Order: sequence, then C-alpha cells, then structure tokens
Amino acid sequence: MPRWKKYLLIVAASILGLLLLSMLIVPWQIKVQGSKWFAENTTRILTIEKAFFNPFALTVEVKGVTLTEQQSEKTFVSLDRLMVSASSRSLLDFALILDRIELDAPYANIELLGKQEFNFSDFTRLGGDQPPADPEPQKDAGEFHFSFNNIIINGGSLDFTDHTSPKKSQHQVRELALAVPFVGNVSYLTDEYVEPQLRLLLNGSLIDATGQLKPFHESLETSLSLSLNDIDLAFYAFHSPVPLPVEVESGSLDTQIDLTYRVSSTAQPKVLLSGEMALSDIDIRQNDGSELFRMPTLILDLDWADLMQQDFNLLSLDIYEPELFVSRTSDGLWNFQQLMPSATEAVEEQPVVEEETTQKSALPLVKVEQVALFDGKVYFNDQLPPGGIVEELHGINLLLTDLSTIYDQKTGIDFRLATAREVTTSVKGDVGINPPTATLDMVVNGVPFAPYNPYLVDFLTAPVQGSLNLAGSINYDVNGNVRLQHGQLALHQLEVPFIDDDGFRLQDLLLTGVTFDLQQEQVGAASVQLSGGDLRASRLADGSLSPHKLLTLQAEEEPVVEEVEEEVVEIAEDALVGEQTEDGFAVTVGKFDLSDFNLKFTDASLSKKPQLEVKQLTVSLADLVYPESADSPFSISARLGEKGKIDLNGKVAHSPLRLQAQTQVNALALADFNGFIPDNVNVSLRDGKLFTNLAVKLTEQPEAMTGSFAGKISLDNFNLRDPLGEGELLAWESLNVAGIKGEISPFKLLIEEVALSKYLAKILIDQNGQINLANVTAAEEQGTEETEPPETATAAESEAEEVVASVDEDSAPPADIRVDALTLQGGTVSFTDRSLPNTFSATMYKLGGRVTGMASDENMQADVDLRGELENHSPLTISGKLNPLSKDLFADLTIKFKDIDLAPMTPYSGTYLGKVIDKGKLYLDLSYHIEHQKIKADNKIMIDQFTFGDSVESDKATSLPVGLAIALLKDSNDEIHLDVPISGDLNDPSFSIMGTVFTVLKNLVVKAATAPFSLLAGMLGGGDEDFTNLTFASGIARLDERQLVTLDKLAGMLEKRPSLILELSAFADQQKDPEAFRKDQLNQQMLAVKRQELADAPEPLAISAEEYPDYLLKVYKAAEFPRPRNFVGLLKSLPDEEMEKLLLANIRADDEVLKGLAQERAQVVRDALVNKHEELKPRIFLKTVDPFLAPEKGSASRVEFSIKTK
Repeated sequence: MPRWKKYLLIVAASILGLLLLSMLIVPWQIKVQGSKWFAENTTRILTIEKAFFNPFALTVEVKGVTLTEQQSEKTFVSLDRLMVSASSRSLLDFALILDRIELDAPYANIELLGKQEFNFSDFTRLGGDQPPADPEPQKDAGEFHFSFNNIIINGGSLDFTDHTSPKKSQHQVRELALAVPFVGNVSYLTDEYVEPQLRLLLNGSLIDATGQLKPFHESLETSLSLSLNDIDLAFYAFHSPVPLPVEVESGSLDTQIDLTYRVSSTAQPKVLLSGEMALSDIDIRQNDGSELFRMPTLILDLDWADLMQQDFNLLSLDIYEPELFVSRTSDGLWNFQQLMPSATEAVEEQPVVEEETTQKSALPLVKVEQVALFDGKVYFNDQLPPGGIVEELHGINLLLTDLSTIYDQKTGIDFRLATAREVTTSVKGDVGINPPTATLDMVVNGVPFAPYNPYLVDFLTAPVQGSLNLAGSINYDVNGNVRLQHGQLALHQLEVPFIDDDGFRLQDLLLTGVTFDLQQEQVGAASVQLSGGDLRASRLADGSLSPHKLLTLQAEEEPVVEEVEEEVVEIAEDALVGEQTEDGFAVTVGKFDLSDFNLKFTDASLSKKPQLEVKQLTVSLADLVYPESADSPFSISARLGEKGKIDLNGKVAHSPLRLQAQTQVNALALADFNGFIPDNVNVSLRDGKLFTNLAVKLTEQPEAMTGSFAGKISLDNFNLRDPLGEGELLAWESLNVAGIKGEISPFKLLIEEVALSKYLAKILIDQNGQINLANVTAAEEQGTEETEPPETATAAESEAEEVVASVDEDSAPPADIRVDALTLQGGTVSFTDRSLPNTFSATMYKLGGRVTGMASDENMQADVDLRGELENHSPLTISGKLNPLSKDLFADLTIKFKDIDLAPMTPYSGTYLGKVIDKGKLYLDLSYHIEHQKIKADNKIMIDQFTFGDSVESDKATSLPVGLAIALLKDSNDEIHLDVPISGDLNDPSFSIMGTVFTVLKNLVVKAATAPFSLLAGMLGGGDEDFTNLTFASGIARLDERQLVTLDKLAGMLEKRPSLILELSAFADQQKDPEAFRKDQLNQQMLAVKRQELADAPEPLAISAEEYPDYLLKVYKAAEFPRPRNFVGLLKSLPDEEMEKLLLANIRADDEVLKGLAQERAQVVRDALVNKHEELKPRIFLKTVDPFLAPEKGSASRVEFSIKTK
C-alpha cells in the first residue's frame, strides 16, 4: 500500500475518532457546563436529563430541560425536547443556516413583579448594573445573516402573572402548535418544508391559523391565514403587563389576515401581509373614568404590505363617527398631558441622526387609495379661563385620496366641520408628505367672538362682540415658503366696549384679495373696506383715554407696556421719516374705503366736558405701498355739527413725504369747539362759520420741508362772548382773507386782501375793576410754573440756549410777507367802566378805512387811512405811513381827534376828582414818528370851555386841587393849551408814552396844589415875589405903599384868570366865629346818626348833598328844645332852611367874641383890592378863621391869601 494512502487512512481514522469522541464529549459538556454556568452566575438551577450530538448529521438534541426560579425550585422554563439541525452551507455562506428546529412541550412562567421588573430581570444584570462611563466604540460587524427553516413547536404552554395589578391578573397559553417553514434574510432553500400552522388556546379561546406551502423552481412561498373574531380588547387591556395611561372601557377586534413569506435562492426573503381589520365599539377613558375617545367602527382594508421592504399598500381606511374629548382643568392641565410620561422620569437621549440630502428613502413607502372619516365629533371643555369655555365640533368629515409617501406624490384632501355655534370650516386641496407640501383652499365662516371672551380676561376688561369669516388659498412648497392668495377676511357686527357708553362698533370690515409671501416678504390686499363704524371715546378726568381702559394692565406690567409703546412710537417715527428695516415686509393695499363712520369724543378732563361729533366720515385711499413710496390718491369727507362739512382730496406719498391736497371747509361751526377752550381761557364761542378753500403741496427734502399753499379763508358771523358774562366781546359779520399764496421754506406769504366788515369789540371794566380783556386768560395757580424739576428746567434752558447760540441769525433769510390791502368797514368799539359809582360808557362808530401795501420789506411803507366817530359825533382820523411787518417797526402817523365832549367823562371826574364836569371839549392833534426803535411824538392838546360842576362825595377823589389847576391853566378865552413833546427808546423797558404824558399833567396839578401863586406868577410874569400873605403891624389895620403895590400886582393877575377867586384869612388876638362853630356842631350831629345806621362804614364819613336833607330831618326830630307843633301835638313839617336855622339857633357856644381887629384887617385888604379893580369885588371873600392860629413862620398879625375857583 502506498505511503500516501496510509497517511490518508490515518487522517480519516483520526477524524472519525474525533467525531465519535465528540458524540460523547459535546453532550457531556452541554449538561455539565450549562449547569455550572447557571450555578456560578445566577441563583437558579439548570437541569438537563439527556443530551445528544450527531456530528455526521450536524444535529444537537437535549431532553428534560428545566430551569428554576431564583432561589426556588419552582419551574421557570422547561421543555421535553429540543432538536436543532444545522446545514453545512453555513460555512460556505458565512451565515447561520438551520434546516430544522423542533421544540416539544416548551413551558415558560413569566411574572411581572414591579415596574419594569420581571422574574427574569436578573439575566439583564449579569453584565453589571451600569454600562461603562465611556464605552469604546465598536466597529460595525455588519448585518447578521441567518436562515431558519422548518421551525416546529408542539404542546407549548405559557403562564403570565401580573403581581402589580390590583387583581393579580393571569393569562394562559395552552396547546401551542406552531409550524414555520422558513424565516431568514439569506437566499437558501432546503430539501423539505413543513406546512405553516398556528394553533393555540389563549385564556381558553381557540386561535387556529392554517397555511399553504408553494414550492417553485428557485423559490418557496408559504402563506398563513389568520382570522380573529370579536377579540375583547378591554379584557386584554385590563390584564396588560404594563400600566396603561388609559382605561379601555370596551372594544373588539376582528381580523382576516393573510401572511405570506417568500424565500428564494437568488433574492432576499419577503414577508407579505394582506387582509382586513376592524375595530368596533371602542370606548377609551381616562384613569379617573372621564371620557376620552369613542369610535363605533374603524375598517382597514390592506391590499398588500411588504414588511421587509417597508412597503404598504392600503385600499381604504374608514373611520366612522369618532368622538374625542379634550379638556383642561382650572390648573391648566390638559387631559392628554396626563397620558404622557411624568417629566421627572428619565428620558434617554436619542442619538442624533444626520438628515440625508434626499428624502426619497427616509420614509416607509405607504400608499392609501382612500382615508375617510365620517361625522366625527370633538367635545372641548376648557376650565382655565374664568367661567370656562365649552365647545362642540361636529360634522367632522375628512376624505384623503391617494395618500402616499412616494416622493413628490400629491394627496387630495377634503375636510369639513361645524360647531354647535354654527361655525363652519372647510379645507380642500392637495398635500404632499414627501416632501411636505400643501395647496389648500380654506373657508371659515361664522366664528363668534363672545363665547371666547374668557380667553381675553387677562388682556381686556370687557367682552368683545362680533363674528369672523376667513377664506383663502394657502400654499406651502418644498422650500418652506408659505404663500396666501385670494385671501378674504370679514368682520361683522364688531362691538368693543371701553368704559361706560364709550366703545367701538363696526358693522362690516372686509379684506379681499389678501396675499402673503413669506420668502418674498410681501403682504397685501386688493381691497380693505370698513363701513358702519361708530367710535365713542373720551379723555377721562385723570387725563387717560377711555380706549386704554379696555386693556387689563397689572402694575408690574406697566413698564413693559411703556417700553412697547416707545418702540411702537419709534417704529412709527421711522416710517414717517423714511427709515426702513432691511428685512421688512413689503405691504400693498390696492384700495382702502371707510364709509358711514361716526366719531364722538368727550373730554372729561375739562370742566365743561365738551363733545366733538364727526358724522358721515368717509375715507378713500388707493395704491398704498410700503416701504416703497408712491403717490396714493385719497379723499376724505366728514360732517361736523349740523351744517359743517370738510372735504379733502389729493395724492400723498411717504418716505419722503409728498402731499398734494385740495381742502374745502364749509360752514364749520366754531361753537361746536367752545367746550374745548381751556378752563383758564374765559371766553366762549357762540357763533362763527369757517369756510376754506386751500390747495396745499408738501415735499420732504433732506434739509427741510418744502411746499406751497394757495386759496382763501373766511370766517363769518363770528361771536366771541365776554368772559365777564356781559354779552359780546368780539364779533363780526365777515372776515375774508382772499388771494392767499405762499411757500413753506423759505417762508413766503402773499395775501391780496384782508377784509373785515361790521365788526364789534367791547371793552368792559366790572365793578371790581377787572377788565374783560385781562380776564380772557385766568391767572394760573401758584406753583403751576414749577411743572418740571429745577434740574430738568435748567437742562432744558441750557440746551435751548445752546441751540439758539448755534443758529446764525444772518444765515436764515427773513420771511417774505406781503398783504396788499387791509380793509375795515362798519366797525364799532365800545368801552364801559362799571368800577365807578356811575357807569361810564363810550362807543366809537363807523370805524373803517384801508391799509395798503403792507410788507416785510423794510423799504416799503403801507399807506394808512383810518376813520371813525366817537358817539357818531367826534371824528377820528389816522393817516400816514406804517410798516408793522418789518423786523424794524416803522411808523409815521398823524392822529386827529376833534370835538370830544368831556361832560360824559363825569363818572371819572366825580370818582377821582370829586367834581362833575358841566361842559368842555377836547381836541387832540398827535403826531408819532417811530424808526430804528426810537420814538418822537408831539402831543398838542386843547381843552375848550372846560367847567367843573357840583362836588361829588368820593373816597377815591384826589386831595389835589384839580379845579384850581384848571382855573390856573385857563386863559381869558376859557381855553387850555398844552404841548407835550415826547421822545424815547422803545427798547427801554421803563419808557412809556402814556406814562410820560400823565407825568407831565400830574406835575402841573401838584404845583397848583403846593404853590399856586408861584405857578400863576410863572405863567403871567409876576416874578419871584411872594403873594401868599400880607403882614400887619400889631394893633394896626392900615396899608403902606409897598403893600399897596403888592396888592395891585395880585389884582392884575386875577384879572387875567377870571375863574379864580381870592380868599382872605385874618389873624389877630383870641376870637372865634360863633356861626362857624354852630354849623360845625350841626354837621357832627348828622354824622353821628349816619354812624349808627352804618356801623361798619369806613372812616372818615361825609354827608353828601343828596343825603343832607334826610339826616337834617333825623337830627331835628331827635332835638330836645321846643319846636313848632300842630294842633294834635305833632311836629310841624318845615323847610330844610327853617330846620337848619332852628338847630343852629339852639346850639350853645361856650365863648362868644366879636371879630375885632382881625376882621378889620381883612376888610382893609379887600377894600384896597377893590378900589382900583372894582370887577374883582365879587371874587374876593373873607374867611373866618381862628384869629390866634400861629403861623408856620413870620408875624401872627397877618392876612393870608388863598386862591380858589368859582
């Protein structure tokens, strides 16, 4: 035998010996090593009665296997026999290929001990309780390849016990028989296969499924039909091994499933599924028993599904009358949140999977020909807002056609629902799943605001009424862009209350043609229409606006609100000045219409609480764009009051601002704004109609606003009431400003004519001396000037000073203003002074004339010709040149006022001079020249036939001898001529024209009182000689030559002033005049009676001429001396003279003396004056004085002279 054969036989014998030896060693190792491993690593006991190994057939078989529970002899797992037969192809295909697996009488006891704790959980902890902190990454070993064929299980059993459930639920599987021809993921065919089968008793219910095995040339297909009828889902949910977040109250499952498994030697295995499934009477509740979901029927018709390839094809999915219950508690917890895992439970972080660039294979392939939901309902109950909100959605119908996850496949959608409040919603169109896209037509009608007001209680203080309709086409594309087309929004019967009767009501708001493009950042509307609006708002007493009261603001939120308001203001200002954000949306509105709007505003912060009403407001705008700027035509019209109407139309553009407008105001009643006059302005508008017709153009330039205006303005029937309540203060029939033309920058104004006709002005001084013009603005209360802190005021003043200092006055050209003509016609100015005991009034009539050629040009002077008549008698003329509009005032005017009767001035003379004016006339000839802030005036005054009348008692009367001054100034023609020149600087705050004139006149009166003889001598050439007295030697009543010369000079001056009288007062030894004494006593008795009647009357008291007879009679009746009586004993009525005589006769004098020497001296002086000047005799009077009154200086033996008037 050859040697190689020997070697071959030796190798074969060795292999055979090893194989035979393995038949002994492998079973032994299985029994010993298996039991040993369980003993070392667990507390369980593994028992294997028998083990067999056939290396030639590649089979392993064990019998009598038992594994106990932990630390117990109770069986955990057992089986009678397990046989596994492997294929030699495993080595060639690098896969685990088993030709046959047989399992006889397997048994398992599974127990749920706690949360995620089973009786086999000790096996999961064999590798340690925690994984390594940083496990080393393992290299991917690739997919595990296998092919298991002819899997047979006979007589299987399973016991499951749930120790965590209150009832310790148990489930049993008995008589399990399973035959699976093959399962795997490699291409392999064995020689023989079993028929597929599934049979078992589940809790006593038989489940039996049979299949077929179909061999082909290079493939094998097995199918299994499984039919389940009326499976009680509530039962299995109740016995679920894991806690369920819900309770399944009822529900049943019916299935008819065909499972097909196909394996091939050349292709990947396939698992195909087809059939129908139905769910019935589903009732799912929350764990507290409240309703969550109900569904009578769900039917699923599966055409076929490839489970291995994740390819699913459904014919239909029909859901009938499902009911969903959605609720939220007052604590804000939704019922679905209770179904979620607790936030405290640990959640394993899932690895982040990078998204592939294509979506074609990211999703399973699902195709459904039709998904239909019929008559669904949603019951909504939200108890979080106050009062809660309950809503019912019904009639929910959904139809999806051609639902698919295939790339770029569209699905048709038709969705409809309604609510118990008659809200309807419909959505139609197409959607895409892979990638997500949508093209939908949406309509929502009849959404009421009132039921959902509880959601707004944190923001609004009052409920909002109204309804909302929405419609539009929405498109969502693969790029994530959202577009809206053909959008429509309609609001109906909107009511928004503010406070009390204030609120906003809108009958209709309609937006049509609404568009939106997220990527293009565009939003627009073809039309915006508002109609039937009524806005009632107020400014409250605290200065806030009533619409603000609609908002609910907490104290801590107010700063946030203020910040938001500031941001809104900044955005609005940016929009006005043209500042735009780089990424802002472009807005377009084709047409904006507002019609039939009424506005009513009440200002309760003013004492009169005035109201302003705007009716029939109409606003129309077109072609509105933002942030781009374009001319937008607009028109605005409204009615104010009964007849007032405002019309405004033109074009406007923003950023930069451009405006071209024509404004018309017709018969706007100013009286409607009377209540808005501030409380510190004491006037009231009783009438006045404003008419305007103006064209305005504005253009915003970088450096300034430019533009022009032109037109006319008139104000008719103007009537401004007196602040003292005495009728009209200022009124006119018409004021027309015609031919207005102007420019804004640089400012220029041209007025062709200003015409004021039939105007009236009233100046009134009341009993308290308050002038109505001064009371137009009431005096501010103390402290109002300090409205801002000193620091703020100082900062503001400093800033203002800096701004003013930074402006170059020469850089800004002066304003060009020109008024061609100012015409006054039919004017009346009245003056009334009621502060006097007797009211004074005077009226200037027929005030009119023209001022032509007024201009701001310093080289142009206007011609002035103004005329009037005081009391329709005394003419006034003002003529000359005037330029009031120039920076440097120029005036060259002549004022002539003639033939002014002075008798009406008696109330003033009686009050302040104590005299009545009997007669007199005043003539004024004034000329004023003002240039370069210098004034030069010549005031020529002539008073003719001025005569004082009776004296008037007045505590305001001056003590100065005004009558004497008049008499001293009068010439022989009974005329007074005064020439008062004035000059001064108008920039001098101490200079006053009238003050200077009155100072001159006052000095004349003071000199007449203090030194009348000096004043008279100065005017008539009397020199410096003293004419105040004439002294006598003691005991003599004769005159010397010097004295006679002096008296002759005095007589000559008296002849030139015929209105003067001379009084002589003689002084000698002690003598008294009894008659003067008696008269004085009588006067004191009358004053005593007056004091008793007027206890609080101020001193000194006086008896006027009108009072004298009354007090004389009262004293006479109270007298105690015998008086004449009638036959019945009553006092006789006597004339005043008789009563006075009786009273004087019965007044006792303590000392009665003769006039004596003093009286003789007075008579001597009188005779000396009369001897040469007989005409002076009636004008010389002797005075009775105390003859022993000591003089201030000089001899006591004297006769003093004093001048009086007639």
